[in-house]
Order: sequence, then structure tokens, then C-alpha cells
Amino acid sequence: MDDRYRSLHERLLGLVWEDRAEAEIYGKAVELCLEEPDITRRLGVRPGATAEAIRSAMAAESNVTRALEPVRPALDTFRAQLSASRKTDTDQADRLQAMTWNWRTGSPTVLGLLTLVLWLQDRPGLIVSVAAALAAVATLAALLRPEDRRTLGSTLALVCLAPVQGFRSLRAGRAGNIWAEDLRVNGVKPLMKRVLDALLGDDPDELLFPDNYEGFRTSASHAYFVPSAAAEQLTRKMGHMDGGTIAICGPRGSGKTTLLAHCVAGNDFSVITSAPATFAPQDFLVSLFSALCERYIKNEGYRVPDFTRITTTGRAVRRAMPWVRRATGWMSYALPAALLIGVGTFAAMRSLEQRHGRLLTQRSRHFLDEVTSLVADVWRGENIGAGLALALLGVMVWRSRKNRVVLRTLKDLWVWGTAALGLALIAVPAVSVFRDPELKHAWDRFLADDFASVPLMICALPYLFSDSQGEDGPVSIGRWNIPRRRVRAAWRLLGAAGIAYVYVRHEALRDLVTDDDNPVRVLSVLTGMALIKVGKWSPKPGEPDLVRRCRNQLYRLQTVQSTTSTLTLGASPVVSLGSSHATAVTTVPPNLPALVADFRELLADIARARSLQGKRTVIAIDELDRLGSDAKALAFLGEVKAVFGVPHVHYLVSVAEDVGAAFVRRGLPYRDATDSSLDDVVHVQPGTLTQSRMILQKRAPGISPPYVALVHALSGGIPRDLVRYGRRVMETEKKAGTVELSDISRTLVLDELYETLSGFRVLLGRQEWTEAASPVLESFRRLMARLKSGAGDMRALRRDLTDFAEGRRRFDFSGDSLHLGAETSRLLVEASSYAYFSLTLLDVFGTEGFTRRSERAYASPDGDPQLLAEARQELAVSPYTARSLLRSIRRAWGLPVGGRLEAPRGAGRPRPVGRPRPVPGQQTS
Repeated sequence: MDDRYRSLHERLLGLVWEDRAEAEIYGKAVELCLEEPDITRRLGVRPGATAEAIRSAMAAESNVTRALEPVRPALDTFRAQLSASRKTDTDQADRLQAMTWNWRTGSPTVLGLLTLVLWLQDRPGLIVSVAAALAAVATLAALLRPEDRRTLGSTLALVCLAPVQGFRSLRAGRAGNIWAEDLRVNGVKPLMKRVLDALLGDDPDELLFPDNYEGFRTSASHAYFVPSAAAEQLTRKMGHMDGGTIAICGPRGSGKTTLLAHCVAGNDFSVITSAPATFAPQDFLVSLFSALCERYIKNEGYRVPDFTRITTTGRAVRRAMPWVRRATGWMSYALPAALLIGVGTFAAMRSLEQRHGRLLTQRSRHFLDEVTSLVADVWRGENIGAGLALALLGVMVWRSRKNRVVLRTLKDLWVWGTAALGLALIAVPAVSVFRDPELKHAWDRFLADDFASVPLMICALPYLFSDSQGEDGPVSIGRWNIPRRRVRAAWRLLGAAGIAYVYVRHEALRDLVTDDDNPVRVLSVLTGMALIKVGKWSPKPGEPDLVRRCRNQLYRLQTVQSTTSTLTLGASPVVSLGSSHATAVTTVPPNLPALVADFRELLADIARARSLQGKRTVIAIDELDRLGSDAKALAFLGEVKAVFGVPHVHYLVSVAEDVGAAFVRRGLPYRDATDSSLDDVVHVQPGTLTQSRMILQKRAPGISPPYVALVHALSGGIPRDLVRYGRRVMETEKKAGTVELSDISRTLVLDELYETLSGFRVLLGRQEWTEAASPVLESFRRLMARLKSGAGDMRALRRDLTDFAEGRRRFDFSGDSLHLGAETSRLLVEASSYAYFSLTLLDVFGTEGFTRRSERAYASPDGDPQLLAEARQELAVSPYTARSLLRSIRRAWGLPVGGRLEAPRGAGRPRPVGRPRPVPGQQTS
């Protein structure tokens, strides 16, 4: 921080600040906030809105007081901790200054430290005793003089209170960091924004300063989904229905596709497909059937079969590669591990073989001889009872082939038997540790050595209790965020290094670890653990029936299979007499009724299995409105409705508004495919201003309300157009090189009007024209030329737009002499109505002082900015009703409606940037 600004803050010492450190922390908070992106990008856009002006305003006593109000508790804590730390520092400094050092006061300290060093190094007891005696004598000699006695007392207090001093200093520093962060976030930054708004003038919201506009880079993304009334309605309908067909209707771009993607919960099974632009019912059903099978196979964790044209060897290699990769990965760990364990326990295994190998061999041979003798006696008929028992055992084995209880019992016996044996092999070494006299003696020696046992316990704690599977997330240390897994790894590595150090330095621990019987104990424990693992192992279950059926259906739907069998009969290899028969079998592609039946059967089984798990099955068919007309869409529904109505399956169909309108007219003297195909309809309406604000704030955080109203009016509340116009706003800001609402909106509206009128000119060019009607196209051309040249002369451009919108002067096309056709007249009326809408946007947003004028307009119901979006929607219904609504809006905003041409109120006035609002904390003259 510059010395000039430091003095601005320190001048309040005794008034606001109790310590110089408080002023420094406040000054650093101001500087950090000035470096925030949302502050930096607004500096310098208007005269007076500079960093120097903000620093001066933030240094005012009233503003400092305002900044401290939200963080008063943290400040009080910091002041208390700082006061305690400063008091301890002062007391320690006074003790240090009061000391009088000489050979009498220095010798006890030196000799005491020497005695401690000799004791820590395990020197002979005599040397340590002599050093301690000398230190005691020197201490007694120093205590005889009052001055030396005070010095020794102060030294002892200084040493004992040094940890307290450090602890209080750390605690004060931590309290200062907490207060500094709280002050920056909750005190200085909000106040600085208000100060900057005041410096920017009466209308700071008219400046375009979003935090970022990354959300405009993509049109459709789940991350920017905003809840709506249609989404809640669809969720309720699906919750109240066990299955059925629900149509989602609305205008194009209203978010039907996004709604389809978000209506499925995370544990639901869903298939989303798009309707073809030119459809054949059988082709569409094959595509849907294939998508269903592939989605279910992937959902169950299996690989979808690949039908690409590769050789048999290539297919075999491709199928074998996943197994080879898994086996290679397993062997890369298993072989080194087995080799290391074998080398480490080889001596123990050889020792066990030498001790017990002969006895085990003899007993095994004796048992084998007994079994062989019993089998021989049964075979010769000398042991009738054993033979009958074996026969009965064979019958029981045969009868138990379908008895799941017997199989489960045998499996449980195997699992529990191996677990019991494994636990016994693990428990025996653990018990032997406490019964071994040598280990017990070494353990007592280890516990008696405090410099070995205590450090080992301390080092083992972090290694044992730093769970690598604990919660994720970074660990904040000051301004650094360190991944928690790295902290845990470093903590455990530090503990392991400490254990290794204790092992190397202390003989008692080495004796415990290197006992002669420890390899046998380790081998026993490893064998027990291996037995437990073997008992728990079970073969991987086979492929489920539904997955197998889906795989078979994919082969049937996506391949044509042909089989040829040849049989040749001959009497001799030299002269062949006989006949040859060949048979070829080729699969026939399934017809539509068979496809429907198979699809419904498989889907019903999948839905039933998912329903038993408490999950839903959803089939979503999107973009049905791409078929062109409502007649084609209704025909499509009539063809594919045979697959609807599967139990436990929700069908969601995205349709145009015409299809939804046909459904809501059911029961009247009207009937079509929707009456028998659909169970319910969800209408997706254009968004309100509130919903548009939520969408834009997600995609461009920090965008101001005037720009939200502008984009909402241009898009008519349609989410797709909302994103498009939001992107256009950012493009216009780069193009115009300004962040002012009036400049951006003027450029954007005129560009949009030019593009729209260009489309109307193309449509007009397709009409039949006479020489008498040529002034119409000529006037249209001149207006577009003026729009293309830019807004140089806004008064002339407004005059032409007003004349065109109201059909006056050279844009009066109502005369009978023009002989315009009905279609031509309709296009001209629609074009003039859109121009009237654009003129209204220019007058509302393209004139300086929008904030002041909007406060007056919002007081009237017709001044609601939502009505501008409704006027945009009304243009698609009727240009006449849209024009009537626009007249009401213009009256509410104080704009000319008709008659004498006037410039809009406020047009041409200079922007009031030279008259900023009073800055908080500054006195106005």
C-alpha cells in the first residue's frame, strides 16, 4: 500500500482505530477489493469513477464506520486477542530490560543447559551428576545477592512465558486474518460497490458488466437448467401415473428438449430419441428398438456388440482384449507380490517343513491307506454297510440337484469353515506374541525406554488415523487451497518416516521386530487372510436374461444372418458314387407387427424389473415438430401409437402447439390421433421476466436488470432466443466498443430490424408486382439502406421508422392505385408492425436515462417490461393486436403514439455522467 493512502487510513487512529495494525488491515482490504474483477472492469468507464476517488471515499470516517458495522464481532475478538498479545510482549520486554547479567547470573543458565544436553545424549551418570551439582552450586551462589536473584527469577519467567507469548501472538494473528477476510467480504467490498455506483452516476445499471458470459457459448447444457412451472407440472403428472403417454407442447425454442432431459431422475432408465424429418414407421421403430437395447446393455454394465465389418480373427481379438488387459493388470501386481512374499517367508516355510513335514506326510499316507482300504472292501462286497451308505449318499446327491437349501447350506459351510480356519491362523500368532518370554522381555524393555515408546506412538497416530477414504475437498491454509488427499498422504508419510527413525535408533524396538519366530507368525497371518478371501470368492454371475435378449434383438435388427449346410455322400475315395445336398437359411427382416410385439414384450419386462427396484422407465421422443405440419405429426402419432401403453413405462413426446391444441379440444365434435394416443399434455409457455432473469444470471452472472429486460423483450421469453440475444448483446458490446445501454441497445435493435426486414424483402420479392406498385419496393429499399448505413442521423432514422410503422408519407401503401395483392398487403402490415415494435424498443432502451424513465413507467400497469415480451409474442398471432398493445406500452412510457411526429422524451439529451450521485461518506457542496 502506498504511503499516501496509508496516511489516509492512519489519520483515524484514536477516532476509529485503536491500533495501527487495524488501519493497515483495512487499507489492505481496500486494495484487495480494488483488484477484484467486478470492481476493476468498472473503473474508468465514466469520468470520476477512478481508483483514487474510491480510495479517498473509502478512507472517510463515515465509510470506515459503515464498513466496520457488519464485522464488529470479529473486530472485537481481534482487538481482545491483540491487546493480550501486546501486553504479554510488553511484560516480556520489561523483564528482559530489568535483567543484570554477569558471571554469577550466567553460569547457572549455562551449566543447566549443559546438564540437559548431557542427559539427552545418555552420557555416563557420573558426568551428568557432576554437571548438575555444579549448576546447583552456581544457582545457590547467585541466589545470595538480591540483584542476581531478581535476574534469575526474570529469566525463569521469561523462559516459562515464552510459549505463552508465542501462543498469544499466533492467536492474535489468526484473529486478525479472520477479521481481515470478514472485513473484505462483508464490509469493504459491498460498500465499495455502492461507492462506485455513486461515482458512476444515477444509472450504473445501464452499464454492461457481467462477471462472465461463458454460459452463452453453449445453447443447451444441463448446467444452466432453471426450474419452471412446466417442469414442476410434468414431475407431478409423472408421479401420479404408473405409466402413460404425456405430450409436451409449446413453441419452438421454449425448452421442450431441455425439459425432456431433466424430467428423468438420476436412478431412472431412459431412452431419448428424435423423430425423423421424413419418417417411415418401421424404420423409426427399428431405431427406437435398437436404442432401447443398447441403452439397457450399457446401463447394466455390459459391452454393446460391434457389427462393423472386421474379420473373424479381428472380432475374436477384440473380444479377448478386455480380458487380456484385466489379466495383465492383475498379473503385474500378483507376480511381484507373490515373489516378494515367497522370498520373505521361504525360511519360515522351510523351518515348518523341517519341524512338521514328516509327521504330516505320515498322517496323510495313513488316511489315504484307510480310504483306499474302505473302497476296496466295498468293491469286493466285504463291507455291505458302507456300500449301502455310499448308495444312499449318491441318491441324496442326485435329489439335491434342485434343492436350493442344500446348495446354500454347502456354500455356507464352505464360507464359514474357511473363515473359521483363517481366523484361527490369524489368532494363533497374536496369542503367541504374549506367551513368548523373549518377546515379553523385549516389550518390557521397549516400554521402559520413554525415548522409544512415546515417539513411536506419536508417529503411529497420524499414520493410523489419516484415513485415505475420508472426505474430499481442499484444506485452506491462509490463501492457499491444498487438496486433502495430498495432506493425508504427507501426514502418513511423515508418520512412517518417524516410525522408521525410531526403529533405527532404538535397539529394543529392533529386538521386537526381528524375533526368530516372526516370519512364521507372518506366514500364518497371510495364510489365514488368503483362506478368508478364498472362502468369500464366488464366480462372476452370468449375463442376465434381459441383457441376453437385448443382445439377440440387436443381432436381429442390425444384421442379416445366413447359414449354409452341405452334405455329401460317397462310396469310395477313388470313385465317388452318391449325392450332394446343400441347404441355405437366411433370416427374414421382421415386419411391423412383429416388431411392435417384440418391442412391447421386451420393454414391458425391462420396466417390470425396474419397477420392482423402485425406478421408472422413460421413453422420450423429441422434435416431433420437425415433421413440418400438424397433419404429418398427427399421422406419425397414429402410426407409432401401437408401442404406447406399455405398463410401468412413461412416454414423453415433444410436439408442436397445434398438436396440443388438438388434444385439449377432445370431447368436442372433434376427434383425431391425439385422443387415442395421449394421456395428458404439459404446455410449455414462454418464460416470464423472472424466469429470464434466472436464466441470464446463470449464464452471465452479474448482468444488470436493464439488459435482462432488453433481452427478454427481444426474445419474447423464448429460452432459445433468450440465449441467442444474450450472445448478441455481448457481440454488440465488442462491436460498438461501449458498455452503455443506450448505445448497445440502439445498435442491436437496428441490426435485428435490418435482418428481419431483409427476410420480409425476400418474401415480397416472390409476389407479383406492377409498375404502379414499384414505389413500395423502392421505399422499402431506401429504408433498409438507411438501416444498413448505421445510426448516424438518429432523428432522420426515427422519422423514417415512424412513417413506415404508421404508414405515413412515402410509406402509405393503402391507396387503391397500387393494386397490391392480399398476401403482399399482409406481409407489409407484418413488417410495419415489427418495425413499430423495434421503434418502441429504440425509444425505451435506446434513449439515455432508462433508469429514471423506467421508475415512472413501472408505476403504470402498461409500463411493465413483461408486456414488451408479450408484444413480441403477439406479433406471431396478429400484427393488429400487437400494434394495439404497443400503443398502450408507449403511452405508459410517455412516448408518442400517433399524430404529430415528436422526438421521444429524453432523446438527444446528453448523458448525465457529469452529475454523479453523492458518494457515501463525502460531503456535498
